[in-house]
Amino acid sequence: MSKSSSKSREAATISEFKEITGATTNEATKFIKKYKALDAAIDAFFNDPAAQANSAGGQAAKTREKKLGEIWDRFKDPSNPRLITIEGTMAMCQELEIDPESDPVLFCLAADLGSKSTGEWEKAPFVSGWSAMPGEIDSIQGMKRRLPALRQALVSDPSYFKKVYLHTFDLIKPGGSRVLPLDTAIDMWTLFIPPALSSSPSALSHLPPGVPQNTSSTEPPQFAQAEFDAWIAFQKQKNRAVSKDTWSLFVDFIRSIDKEFKEYDEGGEC
Repeated sequence: MSKSSSKSREAATISEFKEITGATTNEATKFIKKYKALDAAIDAFFNDPAAQANSAGGQAAKTREKKLGEIWDRFKDPSNPRLITIEGTMAMCQELEIDPESDPVLFCLAADLGSKSTGEWEKAPFVSGWSAMPGEIDSIQGMKRRLPALRQALVSDPSYFKKVYLHTFDLIKPGGSRVLPLDTAIDMWTLFIPPALSSSPSALSHLPPGVPQNTSSTEPPQFAQAEFDAWIAFQKQKNRAVSKDTWSLFVDFIRSIDKEFKEYDEGGEC
């Protein structure tokens, strides 16, 4: 075999290796030269995590993470460079066109990006959270394009709604407290519950008896705006801070109760 044909065959093998594995040209060349046979080289590659991390896909992910880190850096607190704090959060909301006073998508981001306190964002979970979302997000524009899907999931997906709703309790409760002030709880219920009740499909769809919570259902909620208003009036009459159990069980109550409240347990937490 001539030297030129041997090189052509090697180049074709390297090209095939790259197509199958997504490896860079340098990685592909290294594996083919070492293992000679294509199958042996591919097996070795997929048993080498470091090589996969350096593949084209891995490199692209690293590039996205670097860009996301640079976005985080723009908003971080100069006096506390480990965090984005309130001032940075307000600037970020402005660029993302989020109204922090009325848009619950900010609580979606808090849950997805690992925010532990209102208006605070650590770098690592911020980067990993955005990286985990679909769409290969690496820019403010990419983030903005993702927000409508988060808003829709919040009102239509029971599992996602519960995740964000439960995270919100821990996010906004006063430091050292186990309960939410009633006024805060009412504001948050008003932000979360009515939009989900009016959505079709609904994150608060009715569940027949015995069906596990977080299950999707095609049945519309039987708990409606009138019942929600009655719930708020009842809480104001009680005038008590809201425990995490009450916060959590209220969603289960909404999804399981029938229109006539035949399933209502007067001794229950709600």
